[in-house]
Amino acid sequence: MARRVLAALTALAFLAGCGAPASAPTLPPVAASSFNDADVMYLQMSITHHRQGIDLVRLAAGRPVRARVADLARAIELTQAEEIESMAGWLTEWGKPTDADPNPGAHEAHGGLPVTAPDTIESLRTTPDGDFERRFVTVLTGHQHGAVEMARAELAGGVSHCARALADRVARSRKGQIEQLLSLTGQP
Repeated sequence: MARRVLAALTALAFLAGCGAPASAPTLPPVAASSFNDADVMYLQMSITHHRQGIDLVRLAAGRPVRARVADLARAIELTQAEEIESMAGWLTEWGKPTDADPNPGAHEAHGGLPVTAPDTIESLRTTPDGDFERRFVTVLTGHQHGAVEMARAELAGGVSHCARALADRVARSRKGQIEQLLSLTGQP
């Protein structure tokens, strides 16, 4: 657990060089011309996705799950909260809204807003303890896959150095989390 938290904090220190908000007032501002629509869309959609991810991993708190599952859930919550802060800061500096358009039709051209269905999360919330960990790992695996797909789209079309660096880190870290989750289910 300590190594995962240290790795998350190291990655966050890297992001600080990209103008992470308020906690480091001497950081350079992100230039307004250093982004495009793909960057804005990625950050807005990621904020929505990350918020849902935090809600999802918080469901594991107080439930009878293995220590590895609980540790991973806590690490995901910490990392995603810090990433939301950075993404919201960049969007604010760019004069862009921090929230994705909630209208599902607004996202049809790029495959939709990759979030976990609210009824899936509600079902998980009421899953009996004996079945919770298995369902939680399955739902979280799918959720993290959505983060990887969004990151790939950013890497293909974004121009912001900071957003692309975040997308690269998200793609790598979420793939690692997916591997950890699959190992918890006994899958290769």
